[in-house]
Amino acid sequence: MNIFKKQNKELAVIAGCGEFGSKIAVLLQKKNMNVHIIDIDENSFSKLSPEFDGFTITGDAADIDLLEFAGAGKASIIIAATNDDNTNIMIGQMSKHLYKADEVVVRIYDSAKKFLCADMDITSICPCVLSENEFKRIISDKESIAV
Repeated sequence: MNIFKKQNKELAVIAGCGEFGSKIAVLLQKKNMNVHIIDIDENSFSKLSPEFDGFTITGDAADIDLLEFAGAGKASIIIAATNDDNTNIMIGQMSKHLYKADEVVVRIYDSAKKFLCADMDITSICPCVLSENEFKRIISDKESIAV
């Protein structure tokens, strides 16, 4: 089976098809990328919008053979967005070191683990830190209006 049906497009591989992974998949597809998304639970793919025409793969994204099958070696971006920080970090490390992906992004819930990606050229997104920064912005905006 040839899962690289759109050879002329850049490939994105996403691990995790939850709320975040499914939204990113559609966003990258709209940016004219070929998207392969992996999730251990086949039911998770129901979160993808009807316009999604990428490739879905059921299985454990931390499995090297499955990442290989998904095209990690050809991907220009690999995103680890499972619901487990350790799994995301491990996928990020494999993507950077084994597959030499240009861009690797991992979602990390526990901000204390963010340092694990700092020296590996892996971008980490921490919802807690993003929320904290947004809250600071909101409070700052309200203070400047009150003055």
